Amino acid sequence: MKSKKGGFIGLIILIIIALIVLKYLYNFSVFEAAGTPQGQSTINYTQQVFGTIWSVIGPSVTFVQNQIFFPLVGVIWANFQSFLQWGQQNAAAGIK
Repeated sequence: MKSKKGGFIGLIILIIIALIVLKYLYNFSVFEAAGTPQGQSTINYTQQVFGTIWSVIGPSVTFVQNQIFFPLVGVIWANFQSFLQWGQQNAAAGIK
């Protein structure tokens, strides 16, 4: 069974494309819709929902980010830089 993970950036791009299509086909403006009382209440509700979700998962996400993700990226970056230096040294020495 394959797992489908689009990622956060893919989701943002999909939302932007959907908004462009709505504007083109239906002349729908997000800014006008957000300016209405119903739009404001929807935005406030969504903000409260995300705030509640973040208050529950925020500490775990922050822990994983600080203790696992950033150190891992640091190690990968250091290895990548070492590999580039090694390649430059070999290129300067004429080793293929």
